[in-house]
Amino acid sequence: MRLRQFRLVVAGDITEERADRLLWRAVDACVEARPDGAGWVAFDRPAPTLVDAVVSGVRDLDAAGLVPDRATGDDPLVTVETVAERVGRPAEVVRGWALPPPVGPHPRRPVFDWPAVAAWLVRHDEYLVPDDDATLEAVTLVLRVRTLAPRVDRLEPIRSLLYP
Repeated sequence: MRLRQFRLVVAGDITEERADRLLWRAVDACVEARPDGAGWVAFDRPAPTLVDAVVSGVRDLDAAGLVPDRATGDDPLVTVETVAERVGRPAEVVRGWALPPPVGPHPRRPVFDWPAVAAWLVRHDEYLVPDDDATLEAVTLVLRVRTLAPRVDRLEPIRSLLYP
């Protein structure tokens, strides 16, 4: 199982009570609420696939009374440890690779740009980058359908379009 990192943008208010309920349930979540109450939840979730991780994150938000609006990728800035978790290799091995230069100086934990690292990994046959964008977009579309469902006359014919 690899670490899957993603964010779920929340529609409506992230109250302190709902955030507490979520954090009680999902210890891998990081809640960012703006002063207007809206915000997002970032997850660092071990899962066999990104879709498994995102669906379980949506379920956690549902259980906490939060309304997920869309799924997005996580912050593109990563450490060597995060790169190692994403590619399923030990951090010591990744430290030995000639990765692209860090984007920010840090005496103990340099920070890298994930898209640049992923491109480097592909060029060096160390990693096949999954199409996370397609997964995140599909989840976002389903979340949109969930929002529209109460206003749709009959949802079953629409569901049948998924599998022609």
